[in-house]
Amino acid sequence: VLADRESQIKDLDERLNSCTERLQAGEMLRRKLHNTIQELKGNIRVYCRVRPFLSSEVMTGQPVHEIPQMEFGKDSSSVTVTSLQAEKLGRKGETLNNNFTFDHVFGPRHSQEDTFSEVSGLVQSALDGYNVCIFAYGQTGSGKTHTMQGPIDPSSQYRGIIPRAMEQIFETGDSMAEQGWNYVFTASFLEIYNENLHDLIGSSNEKIEIKLVNEKSREVEVTNVRSVIVQNCYDVHELLLKANKNRTVAATKCNERSSRSHSVFRLKIEGRNTKNGETCVGNLNLVDLAGSERVAHSGSTGQRLKEAQAINTSLSELGNVMMALQEKKTHIPYRNSKLTYLLCNSLGGNSKTLMFVNVSPLDKHTNESINSLRFASKVNKVDLGTAKKNK
Repeated sequence: VLADRESQIKDLDERLNSCTERLQAGEMLRRKLHNTIQELKGNIRVYCRVRPFLSSEVMTGQPVHEIPQMEFGKDSSSVTVTSLQAEKLGRKGETLNNNFTFDHVFGPRHSQEDTFSEVSGLVQSALDGYNVCIFAYGQTGSGKTHTMQGPIDPSSQYRGIIPRAMEQIFETGDSMAEQGWNYVFTASFLEIYNENLHDLIGSSNEKIEIKLVNEKSREVEVTNVRSVIVQNCYDVHELLLKANKNRTVAATKCNERSSRSHSVFRLKIEGRNTKNGETCVGNLNLVDLAGSERVAHSGSTGQRLKEAQAINTSLSELGNVMMALQEKKTHIPYRNSKLTYLLCNSLGGNSKTLMFVNVSPLDKHTNESINSLRFASKVNKVDLGTAKKNK
């Protein structure tokens, strides 16, 4: 009887080992297929998001989701913006239809959950060991901070990409523990204000600098920035509270709480499988760019004017980098601004990159919206090549 029991136990152990090996092989295949799909979508892609009207921007009873000068395609990848051409030689200006096509277009009825569902695949790629960058671009007041961060409330349905991405990472990391994976998540949060780097969660007075670690891969490191190991969503919530308190904002005529700096949430993901020895290192950069603004419209003067000039200059340099990449020039001017230097790996190195172009629904912002959409269309044509997994 004992011999029979020992034989049964041995047989069960062999079955368990076989199932474990098949499970690990299936996970490796899932990673490969998942990232192949992401590569087929393009290593740099562009999503357009048009926010609804705020209640303060419409008359009582007027729908906040209906935008007269915009029409959204049923395929969720196109938007047409109607504009009025300026009068010429006394002749009345003509109405123009400006057509734009992107990888995805989110209209004013789309929720934060809808938006995140389209970027969750990229977050998974970071967990699989790839460099991933998601950044929001657009004029001031177009909804960039709402898209990237949302309210500082972990239970809110309006929470943005940063908290939702961290929820996904922690949940997936926990589920992978059964397959032998252990992860360490290290977060930092900084801002670029008037071409100076500030640590949003640290208190050191030492100068923060960007250093190029690898010329070929354009990998950079940031010195003298506080890095924190985060183990759950509560840890991240505390960091967001502190960063939000320290970030530079101010009121302008265009936006009562205008971000006066670019903010960058950085997460390093280090994974090791205790069963097969496999390792991976992923990096996730989530960037909320300060909004471009027309000084004549925002009414900026004094310090606000200086901030606006720094913001517009750095965004202009971002445009120069994108155009140089599109034209495949031998020299890419990454070092012309702190923003492009910090993101040089994401913009032209070994990274999967996504840009949100955020658009205001206000008719008075139509020309600026069209400029943002035209820039985004050019970015959508940039081919970065295939990103490689970090080990």
